[in-house]
Amino acid sequence: MGGLQDFLILVTFLLEAAVLFYIEKKAWHTYYTPLNFLLIPYTIVLIITIVVTNCNYGFVEFYYPSIIIWNIGLLLFAIPSIVLSYFFSKNNINLNVEHKSCSIQKMLIIASFILGLLFLVHFISFRGSSVLGSSEFSQGFSGGGLWGHLRIFTIALLIMLIYFVERKYWWMSIMILVFLLVGLANNVKGWIIIPVLSGVFLRLYTGKMKLSIRLFLIVFLGGILLFFVSYGLAIIIAFGREFDMNFFDFIIGHFFHYLTSGVLGLSMDAYYNFPDMGNFETLWSPVINVIYVIIGEDNFVNQVNPLYFNSGLNVTNVRTFFGTIYIYTDTIEFVFYILLSSTLMYCLKLAIVKWNNIYMYTIYFFECGLLAMGWFEFYYFHLIVFELPVLVLLLWFTDWLIFSKERSPNEICCEKEAS
Repeated sequence: MGGLQDFLILVTFLLEAAVLFYIEKKAWHTYYTPLNFLLIPYTIVLIITIVVTNCNYGFVEFYYPSIIIWNIGLLLFAIPSIVLSYFFSKNNINLNVEHKSCSIQKMLIIASFILGLLFLVHFISFRGSSVLGSSEFSQGFSGGGLWGHLRIFTIALLIMLIYFVERKYWWMSIMILVFLLVGLANNVKGWIIIPVLSGVFLRLYTGKMKLSIRLFLIVFLGGILLFFVSYGLAIIIAFGREFDMNFFDFIIGHFFHYLTSGVLGLSMDAYYNFPDMGNFETLWSPVINVIYVIIGEDNFVNQVNPLYFNSGLNVTNVRTFFGTIYIYTDTIEFVFYILLSSTLMYCLKLAIVKWNNIYMYTIYFFECGLLAMGWFEFYYFHLIVFELPVLVLLLWFTDWLIFSKERSPNEICCEKEAS
């Protein structure tokens, strides 16, 4: 009976995903919506996880009822999408537009060169203080303080540079490499993957790049390369280990552990009846911690889940997007938080229809990039979710303040035409 029940749970989820995907395209006339950024990557990773856990690769058995949390979560997340799209279509507000290329802003060029130069100087002056690739180096280099905030700024610039880069702007490749190295030095893979994905999504949305199997393979192989480079820094440079087949096997295994750790983390959590249920305030920790800083309180809310499960290859404390929301809420809070999150994301989607420029695009696709990593973890309890949009808006305001007289009012905007 368990096998039939597991099959029905999986089929039900896939049918729901297909229906929601179809409704989203009909409602918004585009595939690049918040719900799809959540739904599609999770579905792909879910299938990969089920395959590898059934192929005797050392992973624990997958617990299918954990999928039900995503069934419910996606349905709730779809409600604001359907309501808002119906409201605007009923009031004859056209959402059926495709956005084409944006013009390069001088402010982006200036900020990229200044920030790139600052980090190069910082790296040269800092590199002797600890071993490159170690946690001490990562924390000291850009893990907090002024350099931590500047690193967040590089994430925003990286998204814009990935969007604009092409053969005639070859110098942008150098700046992209510099900012990727800043991310590698910080040694947090998620904050490298998310801006890269966000930049790629923006190129796809505006027609600078076409979705294809080749692109999917490039992104997949790029993810493996990221693991080789990041762990090469940590293991080969920091610990003096040689590159051999054992190291190669370790990296490949760790890549698939990373890929499946969110889904399997939620699976094991559900199997053991969620022993890590926590407080609702954890989801609001960025706001609460900022308030604590202002009032001088030092008892900050910690977002790190202290409960680790062994998935077979390694331990995991991540629970996917909806899984993390579930363990920090009761039923009413779960429904409320998802509806609020979805409403805010679709308001941001509407904002890029009204202000179709590179700055709004950067904010929107960064937030969607966080959703696209929902198969791994819930990223919205990090301060960067709020800080990066503020930094981008400040850059937009500075650009307008300095350069608005040099161009026509529409020059900052992207061209658009009816699809």
